[in-house]
Amino acid sequence: MRKFPLISASIFALALVAGCDGGDGGDTTTTTDTASDADADTDTDADADTDADADTSDTMDTTTDGCQFEQPAECAQFLGCIDAIVPGQGEALDSQFGVGGSCWCGTEPEAQECFKICVQEVAKAVVNQPTVQACHSSFCGLDELAADEPYSPVVGGACPTFKLNGNDFEQTAVVNPFGLSGSFCAPECSGIANACPEHPQTSATGSCGISQGGTSLCISRCYVDSTVIGGTQCQCGATCQPDGSSDGEGNLRGLCTFE
Repeated sequence: MRKFPLISASIFALALVAGCDGGDGGDTTTTTDTASDADADTDTDADADTDADADTSDTMDTTTDGCQFEQPAECAQFLGCIDAIVPGQGEALDSQFGVGGSCWCGTEPEAQECFKICVQEVAKAVVNQPTVQACHSSFCGLDELAADEPYSPVVGGACPTFKLNGNDFEQTAVVNPFGLSGSFCAPECSGIANACPEHPQTSATGSCGISQGGTSLCISRCYVDSTVIGGTQCQCGATCQPDGSSDGEGNLRGLCTFE
């Protein structure tokens, strides 16, 4: 099968390796030699048959879908993304963009165009449906959330303590911050510099950004588009709710909450 390694999400280039119909290049040569050597026909034919059988088996292992190209990861993400937004839609598009789909069984330009569609549609979804985690390149579920860390979920209206340098620190429940959906547990801003802890599972930034009951609390700031700074934007199970102005390059910022 021809693999579909992609240089980047913005450079639509195919690197074709391991041709799908090349088979065992040595078989053709062996058959030619056999034809020219009548005395060795019996033994050589037997060898050729054995090789042919092995080649067929190898081909079936690598091209069971009969297509020239493998499905790119970006298109697997696209199917998961669209299915999360419109349940059943990803399954409906599987025959085209899925493994063994028509996109990967045609010509190189056709496969290239399908890849381009996947990248563009996921980018649109990130803008229009920013809290749908399946549309982001990196995310994790609540079952993967690290314990004893700040910015944890609110449970029964209360928040657990979190550990930092072996010490326990209190958190405050924040519900619908700035009118946004969801809630989270907020550590207190500390010190003259109003320092805030980070969460080890995310690339979001802890910052002193909300006041409740006269206490300054930390929030977990993120980018709606997780590719801006890479990594998982919010703590596992949380989503990046759009909030505030965009940065200087037009990237929309947000706040991590548990919905």
